[in-house]
Parts: sequence; C-alpha cells; structure tokens
Amino acid sequence: MQRRTLDDWKSLVDKQIASGLSVPKFCQQHQLNPKYFYGRKATIVKNESQTGFMQAHVVTQHTMMVSEHQKANFSLTTSAGELSLPGTTSA
Repeated sequence: MQRRTLDDWKSLVDKQIASGLSVPKFCQQHQLNPKYFYGRKATIVKNESQTGFMQAHVVTQHTMMVSEHQKANFSLTTSAGELSLPGTTSA
C-alpha cells in the first residue's frame, strides 16, 4: 500500500474532476478505494474553501435627478406680428 501526501491527493482529486469520470470509475482505473477517496476529496475541497478573511470594498452609487423648469414664455400676438419674451424677463 502506497502512502500519499496531501499534495498527492490534491493532484488525484484535480485529475478526477478534470477527467469527467465518476469517483467510482476513476478509483477503479487508479486502483483506489472509493470510500477513502471521497473522504480525502471532502477534506481537500473543505480546505480550499476556507480562505480566511477577505477585504470588502463598499461601493456606493449616488443618483441625482436634475430637472430644469422652464418658465413659460410671454407671447403677444397682434396683426403686426408676434412678440415672445422668455419667462425669466423681469417686470
């Protein structure tokens, strides 16, 4: 019986995943005990998912609505023509 290191098992797990084979078929091809392989695979996946703390970056987005109110134009229409003044014209 060959003793394997954690790196050896990680390599085997990576090979099994990359192969697309089920664990029982992969273990049969590589003469491994499927029950033991499942245990090692669970340990390796658990170790890889525990990365510790991560720094979070808070992203805020502010949306501002800008609207322009146009004051109505003053219009004077006569038979001689039309006079139109902007609504901001002072009295």
